[in-house]
Amino acid sequence: LQERIRADTRFHLAILRASGNDLLVPLGVLIESALDHLFAFTTQQVADQRQAQKLHEAIERNIRLQRPAAARNAVHKLLADTDDGIGRWRR
Repeated sequence: LQERIRADTRFHLAILRASGNDLLVPLGVLIESALDHLFAFTTQQVADQRQAQKLHEAIERNIRLQRPAAARNAVHKLLADTDDGIGRWRR
């Protein structure tokens, strides 16, 4: 679990760095610990980790291939799945 959480955090920080956005890059460094805690929680709440992994891979692949709409679509699916997992936890 810890390795998965750290990998998830590194993945999201890499996306922030790749954006080249002068505001987001330092923000990522500041919130790294918060991301670790968030991903620890959400990893335990999301029922289908294989689906989450596939969506992360789709995000990375589409960024690399410079297909922003497809990357955005994968992000939206990942966020919806995460939201569903959190919603189940609240019930």
